[in-house]
Amino acid sequence: MISIFFLGMIIAVFLWNFCYRMLWDRNIHVFLQFKEETVYAGEQANIVEKIENKKKMPLPVLEISFHLRKELLFHDMENMAVSDYTYKRDVFALLGNQRITRTLPVDCTKRGYYTIDSLNYTAFSLLYRKRYSKEQMIHTDLYVYAKRTDVSNLIVTFERLMGELQCRKRLSEDLFAFSSIREYTRNDPMKTINWKASAKTGKMMVNTYDSTLAGKAMIYLDVEDKGIYDYENLIEEGISVAASLAQKLILRGIETGIALNTKNAQQSWLKPKTGRAQLTQIEKVLAKRDANEECVSYGDILTDFLPDTVPVFITKDVVRNREKIESFLGKESFGIWIIPYQKEDNVPVSESGNLKIVKREVEGR
Repeated sequence: MISIFFLGMIIAVFLWNFCYRMLWDRNIHVFLQFKEETVYAGEQANIVEKIENKKKMPLPVLEISFHLRKELLFHDMENMAVSDYTYKRDVFALLGNQRITRTLPVDCTKRGYYTIDSLNYTAFSLLYRKRYSKEQMIHTDLYVYAKRTDVSNLIVTFERLMGELQCRKRLSEDLFAFSSIREYTRNDPMKTINWKASAKTGKMMVNTYDSTLAGKAMIYLDVEDKGIYDYENLIEEGISVAASLAQKLILRGIETGIALNTKNAQQSWLKPKTGRAQLTQIEKVLAKRDANEECVSYGDILTDFLPDTVPVFITKDVVRNREKIESFLGKESFGIWIIPYQKEDNVPVSESGNLKIVKREVEGR
């Protein structure tokens, strides 16, 4: 009887392992996604991890593993290895027709664009004698926008320069600029009716106007960091200033654009516009800027001066870029030069009549 019992046990284990090997990954659904689309640096995001076993066979051990950049810090560091990336491993035990959902909070310590492109799930046979693994391609991403910083003094300087620019355009003679034609509403004054357009369309049409006081801004951001020393903190300060300034200006209705001296100019040059969509584009361009991305000379983006625009230059490199900035600005235009620097650095630069200089001290590396 004992021999028959052990023989039955061996046959049962063999049949279980055979069926398990053939069916372990059938009707297994693994879902991994960032809960948020965008957050600011210093805030918390969440990763939703969902595993579903849609068959009757249980999975005593199912291991889910994936990796992402180490600037996202998990609250629970158990079952984790950190090198250039953070490698996360979670272990589940699923019964038949069971679903498990977990939310993994992460601290977003640094601006960036974070993706998870694949995951692995692994099961084990009885007594862990055999291992079965499968890779699943996914795509989920998270934009961590640049940290906000105080730019109130820059807003005051910008408004002062914009006022001087408008005075030069004889603002008192032309308070408004013609924009477009639209259909008449009861709130429109009679003097705005365009009688020629009304006769052509058969409908009452009126002229609309844009105030020239709104102005435009173009931010020229230097993200090149080459040389003996690493000045990543100054580059990050420049990016934070650019993002914060763009947000403030656009929310005031000021058309704002940005240009970065990265090699891929098509993705890092946005002409001045206003609206939430423009702000989102600027935030994403700045979030995706990578320290390993190849750059061009700062002078390469100082090419076409946009009329009726106050340019804002952000660069730490005073020696190499002063002449380029002054040449681009000329004698008649107004501009702001923001210089991030460290306390121990010597910043030998003085203001000229039409170029306002704002120095921003940054904590050491």
